[in-house]
Amino acid sequence: MPLAARLHGTATGREIGSLALSVVRADNPMVAVRAAHWRNSLLRVGLPVPLWAVHDLGLLAAVDAECGPPGPRPVGLSLPEPAAAALETYAQTLSELAHSEVLEKARRWRLGDELVAVLLLKVLGPLYERYRGARLGGIDTAALPLDPEVYRDVEPQLAELFTAHDRTDDLGFLQHLARERLRLITAVEQIDLDTLRLLGMFGAEATAAGAMQMLDLLHVFESPEANDVVNFSLDLLPSILETKRASGQQVFSVDGYAGVERRGTLDSLVLSELAFDDELFDRRFVEKEVFYYAREKQQEEDRRLHYILVDASASMRGQRSVFARGLALTLIKKLQLRGEDVYFRFFDSRLYELQHARHGRSGGGAISVPYVLSFKGERGRNYAKVFGMLVGELQRLQRRERRSPIVYILTHAQCHVPLETVERLRSIARLYGVFMLPSTGELDLDYLHRLHTVQVVDSASLAVRDTRAARALEIVDDAADAGSGKPDPSPSRPSVPSPPPGERL
Repeated sequence: MPLAARLHGTATGREIGSLALSVVRADNPMVAVRAAHWRNSLLRVGLPVPLWAVHDLGLLAAVDAECGPPGPRPVGLSLPEPAAAALETYAQTLSELAHSEVLEKARRWRLGDELVAVLLLKVLGPLYERYRGARLGGIDTAALPLDPEVYRDVEPQLAELFTAHDRTDDLGFLQHLARERLRLITAVEQIDLDTLRLLGMFGAEATAAGAMQMLDLLHVFESPEANDVVNFSLDLLPSILETKRASGQQVFSVDGYAGVERRGTLDSLVLSELAFDDELFDRRFVEKEVFYYAREKQQEEDRRLHYILVDASASMRGQRSVFARGLALTLIKKLQLRGEDVYFRFFDSRLYELQHARHGRSGGGAISVPYVLSFKGERGRNYAKVFGMLVGELQRLQRRERRSPIVYILTHAQCHVPLETVERLRSIARLYGVFMLPSTGELDLDYLHRLHTVQVVDSASLAVRDTRAARALEIVDDAADAGSGKPDPSPSRPSVPSPPPGERL
């Protein structure tokens, strides 16, 4: 049965038929499936933008496409004069947007579908709400199928699907976009490229996987505080993107030879071993004295567990918050590039949602960058309670993972924790503290000598951009090395750097 006949009179048929108004075209026929995914994502957050508008603007941001001549593609389809004029204006607007810096860089960075959906939410959301007003809830909407067979060879049937439904709403929004072309162009130009670049560095898994994450990401694009963290993170991340995992040796037939070993397979046997007579060779083989070529291997058995805690209390706002979150994102990225397992969470008077990225495991998840950038803690502070709860969680984690975690605590100079609690933490984890000082403050906490490492960041370092970035990279390198499994030079005393001039530890 033809597609038009199967979808006649359905909400799905109405949406697919609206592609007759599309003026952006791409060579890959699978782009219709991607457009359906974007439209479903917008529908989850209550924004039923017509598929043709989502398709056109999404393609300009995601793939190499071109704006075709104005007018509907199906031959023989006529539009009222006002709608035809609006379609021509709409096509000219998209042609202008296709050459904008924002969309050109977005295409070059190959954004994930969830991030493209958030860009569409930011650009088309205000325009569609302005058009619909109080009538947003009166539209018959349905999630579009993501089966490629539904969209195969749909082009010749668009005219029939288009005329089979009432198009008042589609043509009305088309004319609205033509009238508001300057708003559309401005909305695209206001997209922050630094935020796009940062999110692209962390990949699609760390951007927006659900409705709440999409709203978090939308808030990131609109928040000056999040933009400060983005800019600081971009000062740090390029310096660590060349991080590579440590290599070792293996006996599997992958990559080149790296050395010789006493164990291996016959196909990697050192050929000179065959020069021995049969009896001597058999004896050497049984006693494991035969040499085999060994190949390079990534060391997985040394993978460690890193637990990053960031203070989100009121004392950490401003420069301290920017430094802590930018440092955390950079450390997360460096550890992930090394193939480590990373846990992350905020705390103030309680421990917030745990996020983790598990290397090399299906369903391991990823740490949400929008969550890190936009999170706000509003519950005061109760460090005795928080770290007491942390002890219990780390004990359960240690039993489950059978590994001792490295705990990084990013906080301020007034983070008072009972010494007994710190001793319990020290017994199950390696403790790495990063303390940010106020302009007139000093670090005077009674548990500092029980931490394995203490890093002090004074207010002067936070105030100067280059100094702040250099200090953060120094901490990232030191923290990553602290989790390398090397023994402490003096287990009874922490490694505490000397404080900057004018600050007393």
